[in-house]
Amino acid sequence: MTTRKDRGRLVAVLTPVVLALMMLMGMLDVAPAIAQSDPTSIPTPTPLGEVSADANCRMCHTDHNFRGRFRNGDVIDLFVDSGQFDSSVHGEAGLECIACHPQTESYPHKAGGKQIDCVTCHPEQGGEPQKPGEALIVDLPYEDARDMTLTINRACRTCHKEEFKAATDSAHVKVLKAGNLYAPVCVDCHGSHDTTPPDQPRAKISQSCGKCHLSVYTTYRASVHGTALEEDSNPDVPTCVDCHGAHQVRGPRNPDYRDDSIAICGRCHADKKLMSKYDISTDVFQTYLDDFHGRSVNLYRLSGEERQASQATCFDCHGIHNILPPDDPRSSIYPTNLQNTCRQCHEDANIRFPDAWLSHYIPDREKTPLLYFINAIYQFLLIPGVVGGFLIYIGLDTRKRWSKKRKKQRQAVAIAEEALKEELGDNHDFHEEE
Repeated sequence: MTTRKDRGRLVAVLTPVVLALMMLMGMLDVAPAIAQSDPTSIPTPTPLGEVSADANCRMCHTDHNFRGRFRNGDVIDLFVDSGQFDSSVHGEAGLECIACHPQTESYPHKAGGKQIDCVTCHPEQGGEPQKPGEALIVDLPYEDARDMTLTINRACRTCHKEEFKAATDSAHVKVLKAGNLYAPVCVDCHGSHDTTPPDQPRAKISQSCGKCHLSVYTTYRASVHGTALEEDSNPDVPTCVDCHGAHQVRGPRNPDYRDDSIAICGRCHADKKLMSKYDISTDVFQTYLDDFHGRSVNLYRLSGEERQASQATCFDCHGIHNILPPDDPRSSIYPTNLQNTCRQCHEDANIRFPDAWLSHYIPDREKTPLLYFINAIYQFLLIPGVVGGFLIYIGLDTRKRWSKKRKKQRQAVAIAEEALKEELGDNHDFHEEE
């Protein structure tokens, strides 16, 4: 006969066995109960090799309370949004964490090295498991956040070699090499775990540049180009990279940028098909190249000389980032503002000085009959007359010189024949065939 004490011992022994059998048979699902009782449950480590390497990375990096501490004492959030990464260009390409973090090949970070124990990651808890809502703080091998960014950024070169090569002589790299550690690098423009196509939407390009160049972006945003891009999503207007480049960034400090700027503007304003969409004549660009300013600047540009032309380029008159429609009262080429615009170069320009400018149109019979008449004489009478006169003069001079040369040759032959006659006799025929 068993006693109450014996029955208690038997229950204590059999209960774990029964529970284990029920779990194996699917009769008791413990996981949902745990999740319901503890919504902030801590992920459990998965031995490397049983699942993908990412599973081990996400075990800690999907914890909202995961923190990192730099050598200078600053703390950074190490949480990575899995959904955000999976929808990024790298996630969609199937890249795993170690593609950009090759030094962290295994859990927990040191391949072939001593495994990190609880106290290493949980010093505040003295080795106790992390409690819900309690920060998990690890020491990072970087001096500060920027040191980490610059170090990890080098991994971009592994896949993007051409982009790194193009950026070698860029304005950003020059600033970085000069000692400014906050000059833009890949992740500053493209992001890290949330990298998406830089031109989707296209306005994102200028917005990315605006993170550093805020005042320039604000000005550009209000310009005719920026307004069309931001408000109308116009695919034809230039963004920052269309004028300055994406990776091979060039700016006003480049010695040849000023002269080359006319070619940059010409990419669009010399394109007849593109300009016809907006009822803009390509004469705007061509008449500039035909006048004194354009001819001088283009001559310096094509000559390859290091010094810049001092004559006006497109942006000297129209503005740089603040380009506005010509009928906007704020525009630098609005009629009442032209005098001040011209005075940037022509200090003594009076109120009538801008009237000498043809506003990029070709003289015609209706608008400017006098200029049209002068231009017609210049094109159809003066130029052909001068050039034709020179050609006639050169032709007559060439004929005269050739005639004189032939005459001298005949005289020389006659003198030689006369001398031989005297020596050999008058009856000798010098033209008789042998």
